[in-house]
Amino acid sequence: MRALVLAALLLLAACGPQIGDLERGEQGRVARVFAGDTLLLEDGTRVFLAEIDAPSGDAPYAAQSQGELEALALHREVLLTYGGERRWVGRPREGEGAPREATIAHVFVKSEGGRWFWLQHELVSRGAAYVRPRSNNHARADELMALEQRARAAERGMWGQRAYRPLTVRAAAGAALEANANCARGNAPFRIVEGRVAEAQVFDRRASLRMEGATDPPFSIVLFGESFSGWDGPDLETLTGAKIRVRGTLGVYRDEPQLCLDHSSQLEVITD
Repeated sequence: MRALVLAALLLLAACGPQIGDLERGEQGRVARVFAGDTLLLEDGTRVFLAEIDAPSGDAPYAAQSQGELEALALHREVLLTYGGERRWVGRPREGEGAPREATIAHVFVKSEGGRWFWLQHELVSRGAAYVRPRSNNHARADELMALEQRARAAERGMWGQRAYRPLTVRAAAGAALEANANCARGNAPFRIVEGRVAEAQVFDRRASLRMEGATDPPFSIVLFGESFSGWDGPDLETLTGAKIRVRGTLGVYRDEPQLCLDHSSQLEVITD
């Protein structure tokens, strides 16, 4: 029996990574790790880990997140796979001529024993990263959300830090007003918020979920543009009274605090 189990494990290793419906891409070896969600391969390719983010800079748990990524991937062989947008191009920094570029990928790592594992799965399960699906990258959002929920319930990793617990509506409103940002821009803070919808309003080109629990001015979850026109989540008009968990960028519009949704995968209806 033991011989059969060993043979099965060897067969799985020989078959390579189980990438499912993701598209197979390039292979390489990790030369360096940045923060808890970015790799640099030996050939110079910079890789952003698709559908997740991790604490960085001076943020709580940033050093631990980077340490987890280093332990899992540094100097190891990796396979890049794709389930959405593949490239990120940023503006050149001051003094730089060329724009900054990176590959956006789901990464599979070959362990010392020859077993391939999905890097995002490991990081989220350990509480070393949180899920951040986007409109152009959300192929594995449901699976990653379930892993994050278990890690958060067990207070693993970053979820043991008060700074990363889901915000109440009142706390989210205060954080949005303090940031005073445009939630449609890249510099707006990204947070997870839990609360109950006081009133759901759907208009021709946008929708607004006004939340219970915030003082004047009210705090709302908003979506517009392609986020609204491409919405494939729950019927927004039916969400009045529903308890929801949302993740997105905080901002202020016409002096009212809000959170912008980029895709339906960023909204969960809480039924328990």
